[in-house]
Amino acid sequence: MRTLRAVTLFGLLFIFWLALSARLDPLFVVMGLVSAAVVTWLSLALLEGVLGQADATPRLHLWHLLTYLVWLIARIPPAGFQVARVVLDPRLGARPGVVRFRTRLASPTARTTLANSITLVPGTMTIEVRDEVFVVHAFNPQAAADLATGAMQNRIARAFRNEHDPEPVLIWEPVHDALPQDPT
Repeated sequence: MRTLRAVTLFGLLFIFWLALSARLDPLFVVMGLVSAAVVTWLSLALLEGVLGQADATPRLHLWHLLTYLVWLIARIPPAGFQVARVVLDPRLGARPGVVRFRTRLASPTARTTLANSITLVPGTMTIEVRDEVFVVHAFNPQAAADLATGAMQNRIARAFRNEHDPEPVLIWEPVHDALPQDPT
């Protein structure tokens, strides 16, 4: 299983090299092979430290992973427009806060996917992950809507063949108290 992870990482890195260099000259191909091999060798231990041993990583359901990625990419533009609207319209005002919630995603890989997905969506950023507790900064309460429904967690759970999470209990903590009004 570790060999499969290393070969997959090597293959992805080499394909990435080819895509960025856009050249198939023998020199570039050899440089890409060497670079991908060195980076794979150097980062495999780090990858296992973060994601867990290869045999402990759950098998993915590729169709559900693909549908999750499409869903996530579709969430990014509306969230970006929502943040832009709040920024550009001073009457709306940003109401930043921190949200805490628990998830039942079992594997470190699934939790890492959730943390990175939260950060990818405009208006939210994962601050801390400790076991099953997530701390997320949100631009406003609406930015955390997908977290409140559990939609993101459940789609990831399906892709990683985990149980579905019940709707999480979000604890919203405003970042600051209301600012005093300017007397002038």
